[in-house]
Amino acid sequence: MIKAALIDMDGVLYDSMKYHTLAWKQMMDENGVVCSRDEFYLYEGMTGAATIDLIWQREFGKPCDPDKRTALYDYKTKIFKSIGGNEPMPGADRMLRTLCERGIKCVVVTGSGQASLIDNIRNDYPGVFAEGMMVTAHDVTKGKPDPEPYLRGLEKAGVSPEEAIVIENAPLGVRAGVAAGIKTMAVCTGPIPKKNFQDEKAWGIFPSMTEFADMLPLVIDILNADSPYILADSNTSDLVVARLAEQIPYLDNIPRCVIPAGDDHKNVESLTNVWRMLSEKGATRRSTLFCIGGGMVTDLGGFAAATFKRGMDCINVSTTLLGMVDAATGGKTAINFDGLKNEVGVFAMPKDVVIIPETLDTLPIDELLSGYAEMLKTALIADPEMYEALLDVDKYISDRRALLPWILRCIEIKTGVTTRDPKEKGERKILNFGHTAGHAFESQALLNGKPIAHGIAVAHGLLWELILSATACRNNRDGMLPSSYLYPYASMLKENYPSLGVKCSDIDQLISLMRHDKKNTSPDSINFTLINEIGKPEWDNYPTDEEIRSAFEIYGDLMGNH
Repeated sequence: MIKAALIDMDGVLYDSMKYHTLAWKQMMDENGVVCSRDEFYLYEGMTGAATIDLIWQREFGKPCDPDKRTALYDYKTKIFKSIGGNEPMPGADRMLRTLCERGIKCVVVTGSGQASLIDNIRNDYPGVFAEGMMVTAHDVTKGKPDPEPYLRGLEKAGVSPEEAIVIENAPLGVRAGVAAGIKTMAVCTGPIPKKNFQDEKAWGIFPSMTEFADMLPLVIDILNADSPYILADSNTSDLVVARLAEQIPYLDNIPRCVIPAGDDHKNVESLTNVWRMLSEKGATRRSTLFCIGGGMVTDLGGFAAATFKRGMDCINVSTTLLGMVDAATGGKTAINFDGLKNEVGVFAMPKDVVIIPETLDTLPIDELLSGYAEMLKTALIADPEMYEALLDVDKYISDRRALLPWILRCIEIKTGVTTRDPKEKGERKILNFGHTAGHAFESQALLNGKPIAHGIAVAHGLLWELILSATACRNNRDGMLPSSYLYPYASMLKENYPSLGVKCSDIDQLISLMRHDKKNTSPDSINFTLINEIGKPEWDNYPTDEEIRSAFEIYGDLMGNH
């Protein structure tokens, strides 16, 4: 298990190298030494004395006089202080929060000896670095690229090389970490080409600190996995796993099962293929299956992991909005069977759920809308403020990163509900709002050979069940939803979601499909979660067939179906 992270300071915790290089260049210019600013990115991690000696050896054929070297470095430090350089690196705070949340000790390992910068760490990142968890130029006799600084970091953390990672942004720092026997992450926060880090054998190479912070949970999970395996569909394998492997080459060495994309392939045949891959590649109950993709992959992969050798660990790496806010969390796993949605499955919580925000920008509009429907569902049952915000679909289509706070809110809500009721004995049923009708729409489309995205079906199911909430008799007769809520939602649905093309003549088939819903306790009644008002759901309601039919007619009128 990873127990410690040894972290460089300049260029990792602080966006300071642009100022360091400027200070070095000015000092050298004033002393008649011709050099470029970019040259000093290559020397990053070395002590100041070692950097001066290296250049003096090159320019003058001998090391610098010790007294002069001290004066030169003091002058360079004075220049640096005069121009600033204490800007926290974007993404560094999130990286450190992830490490702390996972109980990983953080140790600063820097070639700097400047007390002011070290004090800044305590002020800018309070509570992260325990007393004594710093290695500076004053603590070593040899700086990077010698492994001594990172070996000292291991001593301070009290861990072995296999229990640590190094986080660096300089080739010489990467060399030092690798020489210490530690898996070293390179973050490209300067102008140094990626190949330089590849040549130094970095374990992972990330294009920015922000992207490294995004990827860090996955990095830790992979490193902690006793025996990892990957499940992806044909789209995700080509587009996402391949992209991840550019940053984490180790992924290409992990056995991978690729299944056809599309919910119609969430079936027994695909499930058998996953079991077969695990069996042939020697997976055990201690192995971990990484399910990388959307809801189809995490549903099927979670079921496969839960049943292979009576259960192995599963980690869901969610790459779709639908997966992020719904499918990947909560522990529901299933496959479709005989044309029925999620007919066979088990409750099995994943060991971890990882979200990769950058994939939001790659989603086609129908995939985004599919996940958006689940966000609307969550808002309707739990958060009026979120619901009002999400009705402005255009805003979030044009700026998908603006969805991130609401994505985290959805995860918070669902995690709370599923923690309190993991087996859906009571409160968890509120998460089914819109799904009794939505699954019927989805199953009908599947039977007709024209599958539709889960979230598209749920978006329409929400309207049908909003209508039932406003019209049907149920447990709390006095808490019926005001009909005024129907029109804004119907307008949003018509403007942004495709029509399902259902007709009044489809009602008998849809009701028949609803009778197969897993929430039902009797084939003679259909169980719905309805809402009394936004944020106040009520589960275990049993409208009559006539009430369901009547609500469907109103749905047709609002959607313009005839």
